[in-house]
Amino acid sequence: MTKLIEWAPVVRDAEGWYRHPDMPEFDEDQEAEYRAWLAAQGLDTTYASLESEDDTHPAHIAYFDQAGMDVSDWNPAPPAGEGWFTLSIHDSEDGPYWVWGRREQAAQ
Repeated sequence: MTKLIEWAPVVRDAEGWYRHPDMPEFDEDQEAEYRAWLAAQGLDTTYASLESEDDTHPAHIAYFDQAGMDVSDWNPAPPAGEGWFTLSIHDSEDGPYWVWGRREQAAQ
């Protein structure tokens, strides 16, 4: 039986990144495996992108304008609704993403 991931406190590293302690690590070329894991977990996901923040946001400036890796000043508002918890704050080819998940039944 698959252990279902649950809420955990978000403890970010020194540069503001985070991966839920019960979430497997997926590489960018493992989209199919990631989607299969989400389905097995029964999770809906949503995300925020640092790129979509105002270009005057301190984390946006540090990351995109100064080529830094510190996103600890970035704290987007969580999605509306019940049951959301943070899965990851990670870097990608398109810049940093904050990913939330919740059980599919919580969405109903």
